Amino acid sequence: MNVAAAVTHLLPLPAGGAVAAPLDVGELQSELDILADEALRARRQGLSLLAAVRDPRFPALQNFHQGLRDALFLEIPEELEPWARLAANGAGNPPLQHTLVDFARGGEDADDRLGALQAALAELLVFEAIRLRLFVTAFRGEEFEVVGGEESDVDAIAYREVATLLHRPELADPEVRPLTVLLAAASVSLARDAQSRAEELRDTGEDTREELRMRARLRAALRELRLPEAVLLENALAALLGEERRELADLQAERPVALDGMTRQAMDQRVSRGRRALAHPRAAWPRRRRPALFDLLQRA
Repeated sequence: MNVAAAVTHLLPLPAGGAVAAPLDVGELQSELDILADEALRARRQGLSLLAAVRDPRFPALQNFHQGLRDALFLEIPEELEPWARLAANGAGNPPLQHTLVDFARGGEDADDRLGALQAALAELLVFEAIRLRLFVTAFRGEEFEVVGGEESDVDAIAYREVATLLHRPELADPEVRPLTVLLAAASVSLARDAQSRAEELRDTGEDTREELRMRARLRAALRELRLPEAVLLENALAALLGEERRELADLQAERPVALDGMTRQAMDQRVSRGRRALAHPRAAWPRRRRPALFDLLQRA
């Protein structure tokens, strides 16, 4: 079995079963080839994956990393919901977990480019699998953001645990589910990080703590909205969130999963309507009408 065969189960996407996965295998393989090439180039340039997925010199990695995050919040069509629930509730297949981790643990052999590509791609997929699950854990409520935690912190924690534990011999034990172990370790690190932040906040002023609470409430509200509105309103309210506001054309290029194909007028209208709606009770917000994978993973 190769990495392409494992990815559909471990991001997590089920392979086979009673519900067919809506994947174009040829297109998926092509995209994986590009990701593998960029991941290997980054590795050979001495860059960590954490740095590479934010580096514009690696556009496929950058788009994949952001696109996976945004895809968590896409409303699931009714015909695909059984498949998505299977993905969210699956406990993971130990042989497939070992396949992916075994590839990621592969050595760097200058004479074996194919093997090096497989190892670089598998390490990326292990990192993203852990990062996505940890994202759901961190942002199922407001607690992590109330103490100053951000999405970039979740990325860093996930990567640190993968980098630290990936080559531990215990993960090769056939009785161990390696991704489950990595996620458990990352979850413990997330809890410790939150506790450390909370202790540091005790020495700060009430104004700082109230600002963090306000931002946490706002971000939690945005996560309830349809993806396009969430992305557009997050940008429109950037000053309140302590971020830099992006030009809409740039934002659309950076967040195609959310905004691809929308006109400038359509985006402006959604921002205007969304701003007004957020001033009213939750029932008036442009919330998701159907569950997203983020919702299903929270309940799993």
